[in-house]
Amino acid sequence: MDVPRRLALGGPRGALGYTVALAGTALATAPLLAFRDEVDKTTVVLAYLLVVTAAAVAGGLGPGIIAAALGFLAFDFLFLQPYHHILVDDPQDWLSLAVYLLVAVVVSLLVASSERRRAQAERRERETRMLFDLSTSLVARGSLDDTLRGVVGTVRSLFDLAGCAIMLPSDDGVRVAAVDGQVPDDPEPGRALTVPMRSGEHAVGALVVVAGGPEPSGFGEAERRVLATFANQAALAVERGQQEAERNRALALQETDRLRTALLNSVSHDLRTPLASIKASASSLLDRDVDWSDAEREEFLATINTEVDRLTRLVHNLLDMSRIEAGALDPHLVESSVDEVVGPVVRRARAAGHQRVGVDVPEELAPVLVDPVRLDQVLTNLLDNARSYAAGSPVQVVARQAVDTVELRVVDHGPGIPDPERERVFDQFYRLKGGRRPEGTGMGLAICRGIVEAHGGSLRAERTPGGGATFVLTLPVSPRRAPVEEEVARP
Repeated sequence: MDVPRRLALGGPRGALGYTVALAGTALATAPLLAFRDEVDKTTVVLAYLLVVTAAAVAGGLGPGIIAAALGFLAFDFLFLQPYHHILVDDPQDWLSLAVYLLVAVVVSLLVASSERRRAQAERRERETRMLFDLSTSLVARGSLDDTLRGVVGTVRSLFDLAGCAIMLPSDDGVRVAAVDGQVPDDPEPGRALTVPMRSGEHAVGALVVVAGGPEPSGFGEAERRVLATFANQAALAVERGQQEAERNRALALQETDRLRTALLNSVSHDLRTPLASIKASASSLLDRDVDWSDAEREEFLATINTEVDRLTRLVHNLLDMSRIEAGALDPHLVESSVDEVVGPVVRRARAAGHQRVGVDVPEELAPVLVDPVRLDQVLTNLLDNARSYAAGSPVQVVARQAVDTVELRVVDHGPGIPDPERERVFDQFYRLKGGRRPEGTGMGLAICRGIVEAHGGSLRAERTPGGGATFVLTLPVSPRRAPVEEEVARP
């Protein structure tokens, strides 16, 4: 949008008005004088009043008065007898001159007042349009930095400035939060203006503007007023951004406290139980007053071994979670066959319990690009979770292929997951409320999703038809073996 930098009308407009007054009077006089004997006095008065109106419109009150005076003199000197003299013979002519001068002055006043109101209306309209553009720039951007960059860009464009910057306080003093154009450290006198950005009674920063053009022209009162409004609008954006940052920090601290509390509660429970079992078994073996049988000693040693494995899994889970949160989980991706990864996991699950674990993995599935060790970890966790909640009912692993992905489903027919909690089960340390709750820290599903997303895949929970929960694992097909869409096997 092309908006002049100067808001007020002045300078060239006044010169134009005086030019119209002089040239208009001359141009009106020449034809009237040529036909002086044929035109009446009313025509002459109306012609000069037309010049007065044009001069007042072009330049305001001053040019209008000058045109009225020039018309008065020309009317008296050239069109009233005796010609070429100020004095007139007919007293009626004095009345004509007086009426002309009065009407000319009134016309100048009215036209100048109308033009002044029009100029004010135009200025207010420009200011309103500028403020609307600024408001649009404030709400159209997300972060505080983006908003401030939009503000300085908008202000510079609207005022045709050489440069515009927003300065905000910092721990080291003052920092440049946003800049557009050139803002020198030591600008020429009269070319730069610093406008405080106020929110309420206190200043939150400053808007620095540098005038454009080769000549120092300064900033008028109207410009200062609009710039102050711009600065205050920017101050609201700064204050809103600071409040948002404080709110985000508070939420982050709150979430950190929640995770810390959940971690301490979960880990302390999961540490105490195996440590108590290990301590009891080790103390029993060290008790020389009791003659333990070989079977009893073997049972104690088996308990110690099992609980040590349990502690190892807890430590590994904590390490995996820390890597996922830090973005440091770097899977070693290789082209792998789905059935070769699923097979060992299913065999271990069948050997670990008495539940039936069904498998439906077609051999013609395209290979996937995964880390086999990490995928084994995810499937093992999902199967253990399904078997724990299924309470003896069958569990099934189903694989199907889409265009460029393979979808693995781990299906159980347990109590299922309520709709509002299907996404929350992937939060750290979250456990389903009520019902039967198998042992665990509540980290398993969060770790599974983190591992899958590190592979470029996804993991979600669905309802199993007939009751239960289904975890859907989507993995990318190897690019070298991605099938053509027409050849994809449909379920």
